[in-house]
Amino acid sequence: MKKLLVVLISLLVLSLSACREIYVELDYLDFPDNTITSYEAAENEQSNKYIVYYYSANCGHCLTVKPDILDFFNDFDTLPFYIFNITDAPDVSGLEEFIGTPTVFVMSDGVVSESYIGSDNIYDFILKYNDLELDYNTFNSLHLTTYQEVLNIEEDIYILYYYLDNCPHCITVKDNFLSWVFTKSAGDIYFMNGANVTDPDNVPTELTILNSGTPIIVIMSDGEFTGEYYSGSEEILEYILIIGEGKIAQLK
Repeated sequence: MKKLLVVLISLLVLSLSACREIYVELDYLDFPDNTITSYEAAENEQSNKYIVYYYSANCGHCLTVKPDILDFFNDFDTLPFYIFNITDAPDVSGLEEFIGTPTVFVMSDGVVSESYIGSDNIYDFILKYNDLELDYNTFNSLHLTTYQEVLNIEEDIYILYYYLDNCPHCITVKDNFLSWVFTKSAGDIYFMNGANVTDPDNVPTELTILNSGTPIIVIMSDGEFTGEYYSGSEEILEYILIIGEGKIAQLK
């Protein structure tokens, strides 16, 4: 009986051991495809929007956040990200925002759009991007309310997205479209909610295409309509699928 009890206890221990999840702490070497070795590479990547995590091998605060930031990156696929050990960097930062490690910059064509400096702020970054929920108000700074604002933009190529909150086709594309917009460079895409337009009946000749309905993507260049547009949920979803992670560009 005593031997049987020992055997049963042994089997129970083995069973519990088999069910226990084994945690393996991640290391920077686990991200070879995301590793960069210079400030030049970190700050001049020609991606639309991307993330750079700066750390130093001798930084105590970097060691503190290391398990959490690497766990975060291990499951993160919203934006491209890069990990940079500044310890043996062959150059210096060209960004006035960079003052030390640990630092996370959200970059867009060499410009810092968001900065998280120090361990406390790194955790704020992790919390924000773990619980990221996109809505039109995420892009408040890119919303235009007058037609003249659309015509005053000096960019070689940019998109105006014209929509209505209660438009069924706008609702259909909303989640996919906003997720796609979030990956693009600042200034590439602007929004116009038809319900909030000042003097909505006086549509300038250059933008009469907006009268065709919502949702609509209008491709603009230096304040002029290029003649390229995508109207309705099917065309818009097809457009963002074709462009994908690339730069916005004329397809015609």
